[in-house]
Amino acid sequence: MNLIEPHRFTPFEAGSPTSVTLPGLHRNTHVDVMRINTGLVLAHSHFSAATRHEGDIRRPEDQLILAFNLSGRMLLIDPQGAAHEISGGEGWIIRSGGRRLQRIVEKGDGCSNLVIALSVSRLPPALAEGLEPLLPQAAPFRRLCLPVPGKSMLETLLDGRTDPAALLRKEGQCLALIGHALEEIAAAPDHGPASGDPGLLIARVTAFLSDNLANPITISGIAQEMGMSHVTLNQIYRAATGMTVFQHLRSLRLEAAERLIRHTDRSFTEIAGECGFSDASHLSNAFRKRHDMTASDWRRQVRKKT
Repeated sequence: MNLIEPHRFTPFEAGSPTSVTLPGLHRNTHVDVMRINTGLVLAHSHFSAATRHEGDIRRPEDQLILAFNLSGRMLLIDPQGAAHEISGGEGWIIRSGGRRLQRIVEKGDGCSNLVIALSVSRLPPALAEGLEPLLPQAAPFRRLCLPVPGKSMLETLLDGRTDPAALLRKEGQCLALIGHALEEIAAAPDHGPASGDPGLLIARVTAFLSDNLANPITISGIAQEMGMSHVTLNQIYRAATGMTVFQHLRSLRLEAAERLIRHTDRSFTEIAGECGFSDASHLSNAFRKRHDMTASDWRRQVRKKT
């Protein structure tokens, strides 16, 4: 059975991307890999659906792996014989331990994964020491609730740029994802996926909405960005915040408009456009619903108080 050791074809120099066709596998099966810094590697694997893939994979003992399924299905079987299905847009965190894992991708399934590999030695000592109870040798796999990175993040991670500023950005993105994953498993150290704590998802959606107040936004677009269906997204959001995503968006837009109305002399037409309202009348109607007065009346009132 073929043994693949990814560290043997990972570029030594930071910012040197390569695309590797794995030995003995279909020509459309390859891995795009780039070393971001000494202890951090980013890879995008592609397994063709045209044939069945079976082989072993082994990574260095001190690597922490964060894997996000982008499409298809892969089965990883650990030395104890436990099978872990990487599928359905899920994220997994895996402590390598230098173990040899069996990898199976069935014909017709294919598989594409985003993989971030971090040397544990690069973690702060207290965090590295805390991995043992969270990812012990007997249970080194943890399925995450952390959503797969959204479309825009995937595009920037996989944009092929290797200049120093881009590498710094990619390092920050990768470390943020690893940090979110470690926070999640620390909050649920019972070796099951964290449940009942959608804070990471809410924070990601809020950040996305805040960055796109002036842009046309659809619930399907937000759901795609978060890597889940719009039904699931709204269910989680309503349960956690008491609002739908769009109710929260309207609230964020109004709060942004309030800040500009209070602290600037810009016209209501300008403020409406910047905050995602169709026109000044739309903005004024939103103010009337929240404050029982128009935006111009609200501006006069708050300025009298200050």
